[in-house]
Amino acid sequence: MQGIEIEKKYKIKQLPKDLEKYEKIEIEQAYLVNRSKITVRVRKYNKDKFILSYKMKKKKSQADISVCDEAELLLTEEAYEHLKEKCDGKVLKKTRYIIPLNDGLKVEIDRFNDFFNGVCFAEIEFKSEEQAKNYKIPDWLGEDISKEKRVKNGYMATVAENIDDYKDLII
Repeated sequence: MQGIEIEKKYKIKQLPKDLEKYEKIEIEQAYLVNRSKITVRVRKYNKDKFILSYKMKKKKSQADISVCDEAELLLTEEAYEHLKEKCDGKVLKKTRYIIPLNDGLKVEIDRFNDFFNGVCFAEIEFKSEEQAKNYKIPDWLGEDISKEKRVKNGYMATVAENIDDYKDLII
């Protein structure tokens, strides 16, 4: 799969009621490359899907919008495990809840485990930068944290060392 990813990240004021009724995915991911403009990661979805992702920051966007070129390649489980051994830093583990919104959009809530246990934030992937700038988020979402390095998964995996830096995101 190839395409452009346009997304924003948000604090969560309050988790939706009945969170467990929504689709959820167990994710494990680790980073082979984590630079300011390029990331290469491996990711396992549940127990049966394995992906290598390449992201390159496309441009400086207006507002707090992340715009990246993204390419994904399916891996075998053996290839995933082999590459995971070569990754830097921590292997992130999280549960992702997928909540449908209007306009065909969805909120993805990531609840982290292990080192980042309890850390939780949301992201919305938009169809255009214009939509991202003008979208009215649900009331249960809070402050836009898209520009904060600490919530970039690559940063969390390869740089972050102090869970205290995430206290305001623990739910």
